[in-house]
Order: sequence, then C-alpha cells, then structure tokens
Amino acid sequence: MYKLFKRSHVPGTFEVQMSGACDTGIARDHNEDAISIQEDDGRGYLLTIVCDGMGGHSAGELASALAVGVLSEYIEREYGGDKTPDVLLREGFALANARIDEQAQANPSAHGMGCTCVAVMGIRDRMWVGHAGDSRLYRVRDGLTEQLTTDHTMVQELVDQNLLTPEQAATHPYRGRISRCLGHGKHKSDAEINEFVLDKGDNLLLCSDGLSDVVPTEEIQALVCQRDVRNASRRLIEAANKQGGPDNISAIVMRRVV
Repeated sequence: MYKLFKRSHVPGTFEVQMSGACDTGIARDHNEDAISIQEDDGRGYLLTIVCDGMGGHSAGELASALAVGVLSEYIEREYGGDKTPDVLLREGFALANARIDEQAQANPSAHGMGCTCVAVMGIRDRMWVGHAGDSRLYRVRDGLTEQLTTDHTMVQELVDQNLLTPEQAATHPYRGRISRCLGHGKHKSDAEINEFVLDKGDNLLLCSDGLSDVVPTEEIQALVCQRDVRNASRRLIEAANKQGGPDNISAIVMRRVV
C-alpha cells in the first residue's frame, strides 16, 4: 500500500484535508491503479485523481500513469488563462486519451490499453468532477452518502433504460464492461463533467471499483468519516482486502474541515 496526505487551506477561512491510498489487493500480482493529490500551493486550485488501468501485463499500469501525468500537467500549464475548470477537465481527459492511444500504437504489446478515470478539481469551495468509466465519486454529507458519478458501463445503461434494477445490476456478470474510458482504442473518452459546492463538514471519496464492488455503502460511509482523514483512506483499503481484495484498490478521501 502506498499513501499520500496533503491539505489546502486559507488560514481561518477554508481548509480541505486530502488522504489517498492505493494497494495491489490480494488476488492481483501487480497494481494497475494510480492516484494523485495536488494541493493548492499558490496555484489557485487543487486536483485529485484516481485511475484504474486495463490491458493486462504492464499496459494498464502504463495507461493509468499516463492519464494521471498528462491530466495533471495539462491543467497546471493551462490554468489561469481563459479556460473554465470544466473545459480544462474535458480537454485534459481528451489529451490523456490521445496520449494513451499513441503509446499503444507505438508498442504492440500495449495494444488495447486504457483506464477509467475520476478527477476532482477544486477552487476554494467550488468543485468540478470529471469521469470516464466506473471509478466513482461519493459525497458523505450530514450522515447521508450519495454517489455523484454515474458508472459508464453497459449494465448501467440498462438500468437507465429500466431494463435492469440497481439490485440486479450489482450482481450482473457484465457489470464491469465499461462504455467510456481513456485509451483502449475505442474513442469513447468523452468525460462527463459536473459542478458542486463542498460545504464545511462534507467528505468526498474518489475510488476505483476494487473498493466500490466489494465494500457495502454503509461501511464506506463509516470509514470515510473516521476522525483522522489519513486513517480513513487506509481503513478503506483494509476493508476491501478483508473482502478478498479481488482487484487493485484506490481511495482518496477529501474533507472540508473549515
């Protein structure tokens, strides 16, 4: 398991604490997930990212690393101009998609590599989430947990069409077949972007499906709300491993404390 902890704050008026952890899990022999936390160190924004790679061997790992690096560097380079945060996220996702496909075309052993991605960009209390695939963003507010992203999967599309119930979708054998992602040669990288406000006391969780597929929502809520944010991300990883750790596991917890 590797762990990260950072915070963004304006003394006395605003503070967000951010903790991330990423683990191979029990059943896998290598980690294709990647996470990143960038605090607002004077640039004017914060950025958190979770990516879940696919493609086998080292290809998924490379795709996730490329996505995190390209998205982070693009936003850092372009922030402060005339582009709004939603545009920065959308263009950053598209650029990451192109770079992953370029690498796959140049390296036959990486053919078909790609990754899911969920990213939160914050400017003080205003947050923008961009995602492609089934990595998720949850919000825990006043004891209630809400999933702020909708999975880009074939099964979720059937739920949206009222052809499956959410309960049926949760155990459907094809629930992992995604309909949007970065790379994978599918040209399905259109990021879904939404905006919301982070209130004092709110908790956010970005995670890969290695966590959300095996840990019940009630337990996720309890662990996200641990007194120490650093313990929250670690305990979430441990909870997924207690369920067998069938996949790589990533979790970033963001908490507004002031």
